[in-house]
Amino acid sequence: MIQCSEIYNIWLRAPLKGIFVFVFFIFFSQNIFAQGGHIQIDNSDLLTTVPQNGKMVKLLKGNVQFHQQDVIMNCDSAYLYSEENTMKAYGHVHIKQGDSMNLYGETLDYHGNERKAIMQKNVILLSGKMRLVTDRLDYDMNLKQAFYNNSAIITDEDNRLVSKRGYFYSAKRDMYFKKDVVLTNPDYKMYCDTLQYNLHNHHAIFHGPTTIISKKDTVYCENGWYNTLTGEAHFGKNAHVISGGQVLYGDSIIYDRKKAIGKALGNVKIVDTAEKLTITGDISEHFNTVKRTYITGHVLARKEMENDTLFMTSDSLWSEYDKTGVYRILKGHRHAKIFSREFQGKCDSIKYSFVDSTIDMRVDPIFWFSGYQATAEHVIIYTKRNRLYRANMYKSSFLLMPEDSERYSQVKGRDMVGYFKNNELNVVTVNGNGESIYYVRDEKKAYIGANKILSSNIKINVIERKIQRINFIKDPDAKLIPIQKADPRDLLLPGFKFRGAERPKSVEDITNTHK
Repeated sequence: MIQCSEIYNIWLRAPLKGIFVFVFFIFFSQNIFAQGGHIQIDNSDLLTTVPQNGKMVKLLKGNVQFHQQDVIMNCDSAYLYSEENTMKAYGHVHIKQGDSMNLYGETLDYHGNERKAIMQKNVILLSGKMRLVTDRLDYDMNLKQAFYNNSAIITDEDNRLVSKRGYFYSAKRDMYFKKDVVLTNPDYKMYCDTLQYNLHNHHAIFHGPTTIISKKDTVYCENGWYNTLTGEAHFGKNAHVISGGQVLYGDSIIYDRKKAIGKALGNVKIVDTAEKLTITGDISEHFNTVKRTYITGHVLARKEMENDTLFMTSDSLWSEYDKTGVYRILKGHRHAKIFSREFQGKCDSIKYSFVDSTIDMRVDPIFWFSGYQATAEHVIIYTKRNRLYRANMYKSSFLLMPEDSERYSQVKGRDMVGYFKNNELNVVTVNGNGESIYYVRDEKKAYIGANKILSSNIKINVIERKIQRINFIKDPDAKLIPIQKADPRDLLLPGFKFRGAERPKSVEDITNTHK
């Protein structure tokens, strides 16, 4: 059984922050090249001058080493253009700054005055346990911008990020990873078109189609953000979360990891394929620690049954689990209504339990089935194999069925139980203060009279909505009133109230308004 809590128990369980701080630290906290100054030669096995483009330039070969302020560069060979303060390095290029940053590649173009560097071929950037691998890395120290356009892989102990392009902007403290972005973590894997991270507000921002897959959940959205500091997340545009057999949809989905509270706003839909259940509403809020979900605003729950569909609506709905944590319970509050092809009802407080398919109705409950209307202070409807099985009515129980526009068969008592067969009422038992009025007809269905019965306990057998036999269990008082003397206005039991106009005739009747 999939628990509703899993639908929110998602999203970036391990922090994204580390890999972004690493990239920013490499490019902006430390300059790959020092700020200005002439490029200085430290060592070379061979140093000579050669003509190039009409000028003489220095050619260095073997164990070549340069430095510019605190940055040291080694390579196999290099051309140094002293007047321009530029250089080109080839073979096993290695740039080192302090003990924390090492950059490797096969070729390097560096412009000392403009402070621009281009490292190409088998580029590797290392800092601590972080590693960036690409074929070309461009860095502009004046603008404090770096980028790659031909794919890169960034890894640390927990994360692996791959993208076709990457852009790093120091002034805005923004980083962009674009096109075919894949972030892999032990707890989840993220696929997105563009991933932006801002070190100022700690927001990882998703642009375009984004999918986050974990062991328990899959999140999809087309825009959104995640705060790596606070653990807050916001997913928008076609956002939905898949958890086992459940799917949560919403115009936007919000999650606060620290508070363990999730929200879905606008066009909310929860689909549970295992339970054949769909819940819709305007707002959904989930409390992960207690595994409870609250839905409000145009709430409608739809439960597929064997040969029917049960609809339930109310001002607000709670979805939670019983003490075992396995079986779902739906609780509707205020203006609750139910509708199915076989029976309908309304009350102010309703509960549907999936463990035994029972419907518990309180606060002015009323339900209709076949041609009957039933009321009591408390009603529990039992279903078996998704069909009516039994209805328990407690305190002030009243069952009636119209015979025509004026006459009503009625049964009332303290407590009442109705038993069903093939969704039709089969037996009614009354326990305490039993009273009954039912009309008798002849073979031509013409009225003969009305039976008025008082008995503490009554048992009534019904076939095809007609009373076939009545057993008076205790202290019976019965009389047949001839039809000529049976004025329908005088044959209404105390507490009689026909409420046929309130009976829903369609799903639209329970969703248009709450009355």
